[in-house]
This record gives sequence, structure tokens and C-alpha cells, in this order.
Amino acid sequence: MTAPRLTGRRLIVAPRPQTARIELKKAARSQSLERGLDVLEIIAAEGAELGVRELARRCGLSPTIVQRLVSSLASRGYIEKNDETSRYRLGHRALALAASGEGAFDYVVAARRELERLAHEHHLNGFVSVLRGGRAIYLLAVQADGPVAIKVSPGSEMPLHSTSAGKVLLASVSDAEARKILGARKLTAITPHTITDPVAIVALLPKVRRQGFALVNEENIPGVLSVGVPIRDRTGAVLAALSVAFPKYLDSGLTLSSVEPLVTAAALRISRLLGMPSASLLA
Repeated sequence: MTAPRLTGRRLIVAPRPQTARIELKKAARSQSLERGLDVLEIIAAEGAELGVRELARRCGLSPTIVQRLVSSLASRGYIEKNDETSRYRLGHRALALAASGEGAFDYVVAARRELERLAHEHHLNGFVSVLRGGRAIYLLAVQADGPVAIKVSPGSEMPLHSTSAGKVLLASVSDAEARKILGARKLTAITPHTITDPVAIVALLPKVRRQGFALVNEENIPGVLSVGVPIRDRTGAVLAALSVAFPKYLDSGLTLSSVEPLVTAAALRISRLLGMPSASLLA
């Protein structure tokens, strides 16, 4: 885990080092489409809002050109402008493309709205994650409006065994499939509290299915607690995991028991938009 860094009055924590770098094209074939994709990839890799001048600096282009690019991308919904900061972030079209399956557009847009509310009202860092090819991928991340912000990049991989969302996603498949995904070898000890035995992880999954949520206590980031809840489609199948993370040691009054109902209610509202049956249970 990378070391926390203080930005103004906010502590920024990155669960995993961001090793990916954007290789910008500066050859003669760097046309409008390539430049637009460069802008989109930089915003996605940053995982935070960026202004036109910062994008221009990273792209090696003039602010005028970048302004035209972001205007085009924003008009199609691939990025969106925060009117309060005049900065840009990933838009619903980009997020919906990343989320495959029926109702993807609805749940990504709804999830962002729910996570932004949790960030603003309760200072919770929020995420949406999906299981693809045996890997957990961050689809959406919203940083908390508080003293501690946990920064991840949409599209980056998330540990399955040490996160609440990961446990929810593992619980969405059979125990046999979960064992296959985790493998037989000892898992990475990200913190002293990380459960590294695949057998022990699989043994937890029936409880996650039964109670409808997963809790993590300092297993992925020291001093950070997490709650994960499934997002379900109209058949009751788990489509994604909605999760939040928050600091354990700040005097915020947040606890796992107080936060779990907030996340469960948010995931339920999203799932109902997708037509989830009222009596849907974890399979």
C-alpha cells in the first residue's frame, strides 16, 4: 500500500500503487479521435476531477484544443463537468460502457447518485465493483467529503479476499467457483488483519449470502473499515457490489453497525430500479 499523503486538510489513501501510465501519442497521426481518447484515459486513470489546463499540460496540447475535446466528450456523456469546480470527471456513457449486462446504464447512474449522497452526508468513500473473468474491477469511485479520502481509479483491479466488495462478489458465485477463483495458495497479506487462507475465505461466504452484506475490519487498508452489499438485477442475480470505506480511528461516530443499514438501503434502491423482486435472497 502506498503511504498516505495529506492534501490541504484531507488525507488521501491509495489502496494500491497506481503503476499504469498513459503513453500519449505525439506522432503525426495524433488526430482528434486519438487526442480525445488520451483525454478520456487520463481522466479515467486519475480517478478524480481534472481541469482543462491540467489536461492540456498532460496531453501537451493547448488549452483551446483541449477545451474543444472535452466539450465534445461532455456533449456525448463520456465525461461530465462539475459546475462548482469547472473540472471534468468520467461521465455516464463511459461508466455504462464499462459495465456490461442488462440495465448497466441505470445502475451506474443510480449508483453514482447514491454514493455522492453517502459521501456528502456521511463522509463515506464509495465504490461500485464488478466480477469479470475471475477478477474484481472498480467501475466507479466517489471520494468522501471529509478528512480522509480513499483514492482508486475506475478500471483498476481490486483484491477479492481483503475487501468487503470482493467478499460480496465471491458470495455471488458457488463455493466451488470461489475456490477456483482464489486458488489453493496462500493469499497476499495486505495488512496484519488480512485473511490469507482461501479455505477460510470460502467458509465466510455462506454468512455473507445469508445476511446480505460483508464487513471488513482493517483487512485491506490499516485503520479503515468497509461494508459491501450486492446490487441485484430483475432476476435477483448479483450484478455488482456497492461498498463504502471509512476511517476507524477518527471521531466521526461511524461504525460498521451504523453504516451497514445506509449501504444496504442504497443498494436496495438501485436494485429496485433494475426490477429486483422484493423477496430476492442471495443464491
